[in-house]
Amino acid sequence: MLWVFDINETMLDLTPLDAHFDSPEDRERWFALVIHGALVSAATGRYRDFSELGSAGYRQLHGAGSDLGATMRALPAHPDVAGGLIALRAAGHRLVALGNSPKAVVDAQLAHARLAPSFDAVYSAEQAGALKPSAAPYRLVLEREGVAPSEAVMVAAHGWDIAGAQAAGLRSVFVARPGRSLLPLEPEPDAVVADFTALAGCLGTPLSRSDG
Repeated sequence: MLWVFDINETMLDLTPLDAHFDSPEDRERWFALVIHGALVSAATGRYRDFSELGSAGYRQLHGAGSDLGATMRALPAHPDVAGGLIALRAAGHRLVALGNSPKAVVDAQLAHARLAPSFDAVYSAEQAGALKPSAAPYRLVLEREGVAPSEAVMVAAHGWDIAGAQAAGLRSVFVARPGRSLLPLEPEPDAVVADFTALAGCLGTPLSRSDG
């Protein structure tokens, strides 16, 4: 099985970004604005650099810029992530990462969080010329990896990412990070987990749904 992993929030903890904001709630507003911009980009077919969306969103909220980029590249992994990835690799699965950020940013993030050795390949929506949840990034991974959609599973802590992967035919696992929820009118994912410690066995075991 090919396991495809989202990066920000799913694997990396965004709380260090709080230093750039007035409060954790302010940071949440900013990230929601960035995701809104990504969704508009996907819907209109006009590619936007995800990092530039982040900077523009900050300026819109605060009227000035901030060096978010350096902090984004140095985010730590959630404590459960490394062990979960190791368990999947031990079970013989192939693991790849797929982020909305430019490839250089994704590579820097995974290297700093010491997750890079766990992945067989790393992909960015930049390479597809379209942001998730449009179909192009997911299809790019399938084409590069040479697998059918049914042989791949997307792991994400965002309902919109799960919905995009499902629309492209991938199986899906939702990671119920605090404050994250599935979209109410979209199909159920194949599994819902509280964190990465449950990933290795989740597709073979029925799980109760938790929206976090």
